[in-house]
Amino acid sequence: MAVIVSTASGKGGVGKTLITASLGITLSRLGKKVLLIDGDMGLRNMDLILGLENDCFYNICDLAEGKCFLEDAVLPVTNHLDFLPASQKESWETVFPAAMDTVMDDIHRLYDFIFIDCPAGMGKGVETAFRLSDRVILLVAPSWASRRNADRLLPLIGKGKIWKYVLNRFTAKEGSGLSFREVYDTLDEESFGGVIPYSIMADRLGNRGEIAEFGEKSAYGRALYDVLRCLLKDKDIPAARWLSSLRLSDRENEEETESKNDRNKRTERAGLSWHSSSSAYKWRRRR
Repeated sequence: MAVIVSTASGKGGVGKTLITASLGITLSRLGKKVLLIDGDMGLRNMDLILGLENDCFYNICDLAEGKCFLEDAVLPVTNHLDFLPASQKESWETVFPAAMDTVMDDIHRLYDFIFIDCPAGMGKGVETAFRLSDRVILLVAPSWASRRNADRLLPLIGKGKIWKYVLNRFTAKEGSGLSFREVYDTLDEESFGGVIPYSIMADRLGNRGEIAEFGEKSAYGRALYDVLRCLLKDKDIPAARWLSSLRLSDRENEEETESKNDRNKRTERAGLSWHSSSSAYKWRRRR
């Protein structure tokens, strides 16, 4: 029987979809059977991050309404990892709760873990996902507004549910927004689920639909593994290790930036120039 995990945030733009996909990918690499569910009805994005936007013929609403079979709607991503898209037309307000319960009953026994990418903010989608979940991740970006908005979701989490704050897109650099220490000091050990560093590499792969290729030995990959240890095994990981991942990611980001600058210089010396049309063509083809 699957452990169901919802990832939510009080506001959009905190990297929730990318992190949900990355956590599922990390577990699948450990040999666990994982299903990613895009729960952001009408605004689905996980298919883009996974590079599957051209393969989404059916979605979770079609499955709930009996318009297709499970094998029609669920898409394979990598070994041990599947994906169930959200609807682009329907909203959670139009979904019959009992039908969604039936879908979850059908797929619950097929996987070890199911991750639900919730809509941003509050609403029926978040309430439904929390009700179905065993564990909840509240994602917090480097701002007090994000921290406060995540707190607003706490009353929606039912009694007996395991939940954790996970900080995302943080760096070890001073003056780059709210620091890890500033937020960490406001949390108790029981509610803290880890910090995932800002990663240029992860953003780049997500924009290309290739997030499944992130390096598991990178700072980003290491932090994801540690977050899962906190969330699923209740491991107490010292702050020093989280800070080490942030510093390592900062160095990786600097190397990534230097490498990009070197490529641009070589292109300029060769008399070439970059045009947005080269990227736009790929986008049109994928859409």
